[in-house]
Amino acid sequence: MIPNAEATDSHDRLLEPSALALVAIQCVLIAGSLSFGVFPLLVDGFVRLAHFDVQSGGLCITAEMLGQSVGAAGGLAIVQRVGSRQVVIVALVLIIIGNALTIGAYSSFQWLLALRVVAGIGCGLTVVCIGLLAATKQADRNFAIFTAANIVGCAALSAAVPTLFRIFGVGGVFGVIAGAATLCLCIVPMIPHSYRQRTMHQGKASPSSVPFVQGILTCTMTVAYFVSLSMFWSYAGDIGAGHHMGVKAVSSAVAQAWLVGGLGGSITAILMAKRLPRMSTIIVCAIGGAAGTWAAIVVSNAVAFSIILAGFVLFWNLLYPIQMGLFSQVDPTGRLAMLAWFVQLIACAIGPALGGFILHVSSYNVLGISCAIGYLLFVCGALVLVPLAKRNLARNSQTAHLNYRSSGM
Repeated sequence: MIPNAEATDSHDRLLEPSALALVAIQCVLIAGSLSFGVFPLLVDGFVRLAHFDVQSGGLCITAEMLGQSVGAAGGLAIVQRVGSRQVVIVALVLIIIGNALTIGAYSSFQWLLALRVVAGIGCGLTVVCIGLLAATKQADRNFAIFTAANIVGCAALSAAVPTLFRIFGVGGVFGVIAGAATLCLCIVPMIPHSYRQRTMHQGKASPSSVPFVQGILTCTMTVAYFVSLSMFWSYAGDIGAGHHMGVKAVSSAVAQAWLVGGLGGSITAILMAKRLPRMSTIIVCAIGGAAGTWAAIVVSNAVAFSIILAGFVLFWNLLYPIQMGLFSQVDPTGRLAMLAWFVQLIACAIGPALGGFILHVSSYNVLGISCAIGYLLFVCGALVLVPLAKRNLARNSQTAHLNYRSSGM
């Protein structure tokens, strides 16, 4: 029986995605994340160039995030029946259609919202690629690499936004996103066919083996964190405008935040993912995120705002792969990470709408306090989930060891 176990291990290694497959998976995820990376600039563009009020600009973001939530739910439901590659094709086509048609839809706010939903559904369907990354043997590292690559893409788009706004208006950004998705269609053949086939030998855990309590804690943590994050991030451009920053200055601040803070956080995660204690990292990053949100609101000059924004993005991108690695540790099949991504999209749809309501009835100070409460709830959930995950991992390892010894006898 021991040779059989060795054969299984060898089979698992053969099923690990190739470097080209990982590149293709991450390119699709980047194409689906570009709009989120420039949300502050899009809201600011809707207000300055399309003459929307702040709340309407936030509703455009909410519409897209609601579409992403629907798409992610659909991806979770059909991926094991249809296959990852087919879902990715549909996702890219919807991203192309939604963004291409958005370019000429500003005269009708209702049509604009509908098209942002279509584009969002496409982005949400890329959740199947989250499952593919989460089921790899080095999930923390792979998520950190994706984060770093995504930052470069979002920073490049952020830096180009002033030129796109000047030449094409707000629609220029959506044209670039549609073009990126079109290029991704060329690398779809490298995407693995089947999520289930690739992951079914990589661990004994299955979606049904994940305890209910851990699933609830995962959803609670994700909602608390991403509602807080998106409430601030969606209106960061408007906050910068309140500090007397023009479109070019805000775009530069966002691009620098991605390049300096984002790359710094993700590279730190790549190098230190297995060395830093998860709970300590989570607490430090949550404190940094809450403090950065509050500081960005109360600062009085553009230079301080840019530095604070870079710090906020650093903590964000250090925490994200650690968080997703935790969910992958709880469920090696990747299903829990996909659930977290789905819930994350819902939270990111709630955040801009809730932030717009808070700003409509109150002030940015109240927005900062609300974000801090969300970070606190996130840490409380992590304090319960991390020890549970460790005990679950130790129990599974002990069971696997006993099964191995029993097979050897």
